[in-house]
Amino acid sequence: MIISAKIIEEIEKEAKKYFKGASGCHDWSHVERVRSLALHIGKIEKANLKLLEVAVLLHDIGRRDEMKTKGAFCHAMQSGKISRKILLKYGFNQKNIDEIVHCIEAHRYRNDIIPGTIEAKVLYDADKLDSVGAIGIGRAFLFAGNAGSNTM
Repeated sequence: MIISAKIIEEIEKEAKKYFKGASGCHDWSHVERVRSLALHIGKIEKANLKLLEVAVLLHDIGRRDEMKTKGAFCHAMQSGKISRKILLKYGFNQKNIDEIVHCIEAHRYRNDIIPGTIEAKVLYDADKLDSVGAIGIGRAFLFAGNAGSNTM
């Protein structure tokens, strides 16, 4: 399947719906930063940029619900499940769906899914890079506050 700019735009609109009311540590601005990083790294690493971009847009769509339940489930796995439905809706073939979902499920370092493709590795790294530096410190405080922690 050829992933067009129009399909990416539609998936972005759909993904944004999952970030309404999201905490500041995992809001849409996080997705935008990860997208920028991933596309930069992906270009250097010769990744499939359109497939990577779709994975980035969908990688945290289950995060808001995970935070509401205080971690009752893994957001990466939930994001993968929701993404399968979205990708089917837009006519993605099974191979592309599996590749994108692998990227999404493997982006979390706390689960045991190891990134096995260049796109999954790039998403993993871009997501982690957004948690370091000044932005990472701010996100850490937001996360702790939202989780009800009074210590870091």
